[in-house]
Amino acid sequence: MSDKTEPVENDWISGVVDAIVDNVDRVRTHGTENAIRLVRAIVYGLVALVFTTAALALLIIVGVRLADAYLPIGSGVGDATWAAHLFIGGLLAILGFGFWLNRKIEGMRWVTLALILDAVIIVTIVCYGIIDSFA
Repeated sequence: MSDKTEPVENDWISGVVDAIVDNVDRVRTHGTENAIRLVRAIVYGLVALVFTTAALALLIIVGVRLADAYLPIGSGVGDATWAAHLFIGGLLAILGFGFWLNRKIEGMRWVTLALILDAVIIVTIVCYGIIDSFA
């Protein structure tokens, strides 16, 4: 009679052990996959932040250099650096103000108006420079 109960006990024990191992593997797999996704998101986010910051810095530097070279103030490159900084800073301030006004409103109405105002200012300065060069 002990021979018949022994396989039943072994089946029960092996079933419990298999269930525990399966649950531990499932928890470990889900935990590890979520941790890997989180770490990847953090790393990719940091890389994107660094590249975006570098691109914005280079864009602002190029904008200031172009404004310094082509603003109709001063007599050449380096003479109107303060005006170039003021010009680019003013454009960015107008754009930032548009984003600030748009923070609680759905849509991009204020940002669009800020971009239009920036474009009008740029066109006005360029036209003034063209007219001033002919005079």
